Amino acid sequence: MELTITNSAKDALKQVSNDKMVQLSFDKGSCDIVNTIYEILVIPRRTVSPGEKTIKVNNIDFLFDESFEEVYDHQLVIDYVGGFFVFKNKNQTFNNRIGIKFV
Repeated sequence: MELTITNSAKDALKQVSNDKMVQLSFDKGSCDIVNTIYEILVIPRRTVSPGEKTIKVNNIDFLFDESFEEVYDHQLVIDYVGGFFVFKNKNQTFNNRIGIKFV
């Protein structure tokens, strides 16, 4: 999985401390349009459960479901525009703008 964080998203994620990880949750709908990220949660660091994976980018661990890679064609760019996170891959910009929630 190739995960890229833009400079503006890096700035927005600076508040994530080393004892936390970022969970990317997506809606596993019946069609491609529904397969979008619906929340970003900053959670306490924990052991990865079966069916989950992590990837470290800029010293932040991102946690996601193992089918996440296939949904996003093994490439995801996280950007931060106008106070919201925006997600893109090589084929499209996903029509979702979400904030970040600390648990």
